[in-house]
Amino acid sequence: MARVFQIVFTGTLNPSTHTEEAVRDFAAVFKVTEDKARSLIGAGEARVLKTDVDEANAQRYLEVLEEIGLAARIEPLDAPSAGQTPPAAMMSDAAPEAVQAGARATLGPVGRPASHGWGWIQQAWAQFKQQPRAWLAALALVYLMTVALSLVPVIGSLASMILGPVFAGGLMLGARSQQRTGTLRVATAFDGFSQQGAQLATVGVLYVVGLMAVSLVAGLISVATGALTAASMEALSSNDPALIAAVVGPGLGLFLLLVMLCLVPLLMLYWFAPALVVLDGMTAVAAMRLSFRACWKNLAAFAVYGLALLLILAGASLIFVLIAALLGSLSETLMVAAMFLMIPLMLLFAALVALSIFTAYLDVFDRDATGPGVLAF
Repeated sequence: MARVFQIVFTGTLNPSTHTEEAVRDFAAVFKVTEDKARSLIGAGEARVLKTDVDEANAQRYLEVLEEIGLAARIEPLDAPSAGQTPPAAMMSDAAPEAVQAGARATLGPVGRPASHGWGWIQQAWAQFKQQPRAWLAALALVYLMTVALSLVPVIGSLASMILGPVFAGGLMLGARSQQRTGTLRVATAFDGFSQQGAQLATVGVLYVVGLMAVSLVAGLISVATGALTAASMEALSSNDPALIAAVVGPGLGLFLLLVMLCLVPLLMLYWFAPALVVLDGMTAVAAMRLSFRACWKNLAAFAVYGLALLLILAGASLIFVLIAALLGSLSETLMVAAMFLMIPLMLLFAALVALSIFTAYLDVFDRDATGPGVLAF
């Protein structure tokens, strides 16, 4: 007769797990109230969570509990009980395979190999080729709106930055719609205004605040270390390249390096936030927090992804410069025509970035593009 086992929660959490986060995840995965989950986790006592399961299924439950952050073990059913058996509802009677599938959808980002970074771009290109004109037209509308907003004095540039995630959310909706239906609406970028528009705009506000904080921190560090002086800061505001080069020198380089280093965590907070807001119905703060976790767990893949995008951009720019120089040597008219070719190339690159964010979202959050994801937080 096959041996049966019980799953025992030791009463402790993994060192990196926050209690409230574990409560939310446990409640979501095992379909219990947060109060019940909190009473179990907060008691700090060993408890039997599940009985009468074979070894293979016990291991599946154990993997899910470890992913949530609960320290647990499996014991033969005839072993001395670690505590009183809780109500049956504390762990659902769903099949372990179903619990594992639900946990993957609920617990958020999955760490992927570095090679997936290039795969996100390949999948994005394949999706773009299905509707190239629609994607170029959709991105053209976004840029036209952004340019129009930037022409408004004082508040125009700020408004365009705040509305950036709203447009990005619309593009995420469009990417999912294309995978479901095979078509893309040109006006899809505006769908973000009607679906989670307030939360998307909140992402934009938080991003702007983050940019201000980055500039302030980098500036303070540069001034404190002497990298920037009053004279160099005055030169920066003069918009005179010669004066900037003469006065600022290496200080400007250090300042820009500090800005870039500070921007990395801000971009990690932002990267998946629009997709998580519109596709998973998350709040702005929760989406940005989960976006950071996703990027952190996939640093190697993002390194490959970022390098690949940089090489694509550099290669395309080099080819364009060579073609423009060749045509310019033949005729000024051809030179002007070559400059106009830059616009669709820029839109193509923007579409590739937008679609690669969507394909990375599907991969990192283990989503099925044919159905909405489910998140607990």
